[in-house]
Amino acid sequence: MARKTKAEAALTREKIIQSARAVFNRRGVSTTSLEEVASEAEVTRGAVYWHFKNKADLFRAVRSQTGRLLQLDQKSHGDALFKLENGLLAALHRLETDSEARKTFEVMLWHCEFVGEFASVRNELMSSGRDFLREITELYQEALNEKILSAHLDPQITALETYFFFTGLLKIWLAENR
Repeated sequence: MARKTKAEAALTREKIIQSARAVFNRRGVSTTSLEEVASEAEVTRGAVYWHFKNKADLFRAVRSQTGRLLQLDQKSHGDALFKLENGLLAALHRLETDSEARKTFEVMLWHCEFVGEFASVRNELMSSGRDFLREITELYQEALNEKILSAHLDPQITALETYFFFTGLLKIWLAENR
């Protein structure tokens, strides 16, 4: 058997990630075997293990490839509340127009149990959530400083409310648009 070039190996890895996203979305992560992913990708199970240590590693690659859903552009023009609104709307627009991102977030929110080998993945997701919360807290603090947020509102509590609302909206929107 001939050795694959780096470009061929990269294409194989990409095919495995795309196939994993599809199978995870269809069957759920816990019930999907790496054999099923290999079959969907039309590669051997050995090829899957060549690129990924285990299912959690493959899941991380699927998630990593999609990147962050919410990108708050701190350098964009407009006040802090405008930046926050644009970031939230852009995230929803991305889910509406980017099927790969939508499938990835459906898997993360509806088709994965974060136990066993996935406990560390849960911690990574929680860390991302804390980063998002920190960013929106900073924007609300900026809005308070700009005097466009009511002085009686606490930026941290307001950020928590926004975080809970948005994550709930995201789950409901993904569930209803499947």
